[in-house]
Amino acid sequence: MTIGLITEGEAEYYALPLLHRENLVPRCPPLKPLSLGGIGGEASPRAIAARVKPKVLEHWARGVNRVLVCVDRELRDDCPGRFAHSVLRELDQVLAARRRPECSVRVVVADRAFEAWLLADAAGLHTRGVFQRRPGFASFEGKLGARNRRGVVELESLLGRPYEKLVDAAKIFRKVRFANARMRSRSLHKLLRELGV
Repeated sequence: MTIGLITEGEAEYYALPLLHRENLVPRCPPLKPLSLGGIGGEASPRAIAARVKPKVLEHWARGVNRVLVCVDRELRDDCPGRFAHSVLRELDQVLAARRRPECSVRVVVADRAFEAWLLADAAGLHTRGVFQRRPGFASFEGKLGARNRRGVVELESLLGRPYEKLVDAAKIFRKVRFANARMRSRSLHKLLRELGV
């Protein structure tokens, strides 16, 4: 069964479907992505729900009844679980009139950004030659990172060059060993659990 994926940004839009398409995680269902094109780090759960609603309805109209929404925690104070719950509660309200029993929506929040999921396997990526430098951390989950850039500075340091998000994110994602990474990132583990793997 295909899962409709709604991503906050383009990096996730291109990277996450690789879980199934390139069998990066066994038994991952096919993912049909739609992107919000960014929502901003200050958007409220209500504002996010308003932006997500048309994408959910688009999936449902195409017969994709299971939808997974992936957004970033960014600089928000709420923990990822509480933030995901708040977004889901607002989504339930705006979708109430259109919901059918066979349709479902779930929300996963990357803590703090998609880059934390790449950095969850930083040591392994260094060992496999993807990163030039060895990381000085075991987990990046929940960290704001240098200059509050949520992993971008760290990725550039490990790569030994500028991180070009739209080019590098999917390339690095392909090399992540998810069995290891999910142990270092609760939000990545939550994503994979929501996908049934």
